[in-house]
Amino acid sequence: MTGGPTMGGLVQDDALARGRALLIARLMIAVYLVELLLNYLRPHVQANEPTLSIFQKLPGTSGSIGRLLSLPPAIFWTVLAGIVAGAAIQAFAAVRRPEGRRAVVLTWVTLVLLLGPFTLIPLAVVLAYPFQALVCVPGTAFVLLLLHGGQRFARMPLPVLLVAFGWGALVVFGLGRAYTGLAFGTLNGYLGKPSGSLGSQIKNQYHAIDLMILHLSIVNAFLVAAGVLLLFVLFRHRVTDAVTGLVLGAAAGLGYNLVESVLFIRIYGSLGSFISGATGGFEYYVRQAIGLLGGQAAFGALLGAGLGLAVQSRRHRPLIAVAAVVAAIGASAGTETLAGWFSHGVHDHLATGGAFDTLIVSPFLWLVPQAPFILLAALLLWLGRRTRAAAARTAVTAEASAPDSAITPAEAPYLTDPALRLWAVVSTWRSYGQPAALALLRLQSAQLALAAWRWQRRDSADEPAAREEGDRLRARVLRLKRAPGPQRVVAP
Repeated sequence: MTGGPTMGGLVQDDALARGRALLIARLMIAVYLVELLLNYLRPHVQANEPTLSIFQKLPGTSGSIGRLLSLPPAIFWTVLAGIVAGAAIQAFAAVRRPEGRRAVVLTWVTLVLLLGPFTLIPLAVVLAYPFQALVCVPGTAFVLLLLHGGQRFARMPLPVLLVAFGWGALVVFGLGRAYTGLAFGTLNGYLGKPSGSLGSQIKNQYHAIDLMILHLSIVNAFLVAAGVLLLFVLFRHRVTDAVTGLVLGAAAGLGYNLVESVLFIRIYGSLGSFISGATGGFEYYVRQAIGLLGGQAAFGALLGAGLGLAVQSRRHRPLIAVAAVVAAIGASAGTETLAGWFSHGVHDHLATGGAFDTLIVSPFLWLVPQAPFILLAALLLWLGRRTRAAAARTAVTAEASAPDSAITPAEAPYLTDPALRLWAVVSTWRSYGQPAALALLRLQSAQLALAAWRWQRRDSADEPAAREEGDRLRARVLRLKRAPGPQRVVAP
């Protein structure tokens, strides 16, 4: 295998994609090793403090709270073993220079070894608290389906969104916690005073937590950006624009939010009797109900949309990408900081823990700092959908006028109008039953994929690889048309 689309034509698995994937993984591991070195060299503020702070149990912390900053030794050594094994395979590949299928296998094995052990961190959280994880599934699944349906024309397939979701839930959460757990110990070492009392040491830890919020916002933004860019490379034969980036970034943020929600629901469920107004139910209400489309999902959407615009732009590409990353970092850090500041000011004049505070005031204060970023992401989605609607009309018309097209001129108006497409499916269902309606839906999707190919390949449609992909898409449309049953787009 020298490269090309795989997995049913979804993944563009070639030398460029594998090289970019390895580069992203190496950068992630390099940052982790830097964090590890800084933590090792930090000043020790307590007697008998372990070499790495992640092995230390913080005063007054245990159970789910400790999972925020500590790392089980088994996972830590698994991470190191994976890094060593991945480096050994890369050294072997550099010496032997394998080609074809062997190069593909070595690349993906290397990626699994380098990044796979970090996924044990979120998996440990989810497996430790299965009930909290299960109650978060319905809302998360609903938003994923909403993202899939909201793309309109040239949709990213649902499996691709699930990959982005998995990246956020496993890689972003796992690496983000690994980075930040080390950074917390490093900051606490430099901020703490070895001769200070236990109370002053705990106070210094709170100062370190403030800096840790900014650190976590930065690393999460870069990890989400890395995932979106990696998916852009792996699926670059698909349409890449602001809408593509937005749904991929939102899916990654949604995955991160799922694991984070599980952890915080558990933490505040345990501490509800000590923290007025903060309970597991409140965390579920905020993170998995009214705020499900906000928080990390909104920040990821904004970041992904910016990266999509940057990839699509021929000018100012670095400026747009940097602006997107900075906006995501500011949104995340600002929400954590300003929401607490607003809450402190309001609750000086309003009792905490009551129904009005829990259901309205506190969620409102959490959403206020996010509102500008949510509105900006919504605006980018609206503009992107309008651009796609115009592109759909142009692409479908051009494909219908081609001599060997699988789209007839009579079908074109139905394909470019979502309302007419839905009417055709519903009419077919009522006249011929569910199987015929589903067959029509598959045909419409295949024809739109063919039109999206023409849009994406408008500057390279005559290249051999592009022609081969177009022929494959046309053959699929014709095969669906020849299938038995009423499947014409124009209703009889």
